[in-house]
Amino acid sequence: MTLIALLLAVAGPIHPPVALTRITLVVDAPTWKEIKASEFLPVGFGAGYLAGNEQVRLCDRLTCLVLLPEDTTVGRRVGDLILGVVPVDGSALAEHLAADSLRPVVEIVAAPPRADGDATAGEPPLLYYLESATIALSDSVLRRVDPLLRSAGAEVVPEGEGLVVLFPNQTLRLVPDYRGPGVERLAWRLRREASGNPTYRFGGISRLRFGPGRIATWTF
Repeated sequence: MTLIALLLAVAGPIHPPVALTRITLVVDAPTWKEIKASEFLPVGFGAGYLAGNEQVRLCDRLTCLVLLPEDTTVGRRVGDLILGVVPVDGSALAEHLAADSLRPVVEIVAAPPRADGDATAGEPPLLYYLESATIALSDSVLRRVDPLLRSAGAEVVPEGEGLVVLFPNQTLRLVPDYRGPGVERLAWRLRREASGNPTYRFGGISRLRFGPGRIATWTF
């Protein structure tokens, strides 16, 4: 038996870590329409881009951002969001979710397929993976999310009145909703620098900015 095989046998099976796989966010209708009409997003996300009548889905190597338009007739309000995760083996997350009768804020969601190629562009899409997110939540939702993410196997660290949630290669900051609930900032690692470091505008305040360097930041 080789040394590597011996070490693996002694260590036992390797279990995958907890993963942040989806952020589902409700945005105002005008902003959503401009996001759906964007000519850049299909190019920037390549095969990870999908737009339908009810959602725009932007999937990178690790996580999907799913954007929904507000619709109060079905209870969708600006700032509503759901975090999707794949918990560690043996997690109690499913039991916690079954006992939570309120609107879901965490779901168990499979990771997106890793389609790095883009037949149209001839090279992998520009946006590589979601590296960090800052999300504002009410105090009551913060209290609900904390034990759910801990039970999923994530490392949760208090920071002021909020929380820092650590995933492999990703950091999630959950802060009080002083300016209203919802995503405040998303940051992607890029496969390459964007020429000219452009800024794309969606609606009144949402901006997707590139650079400096191999980073893109989307504020809402």
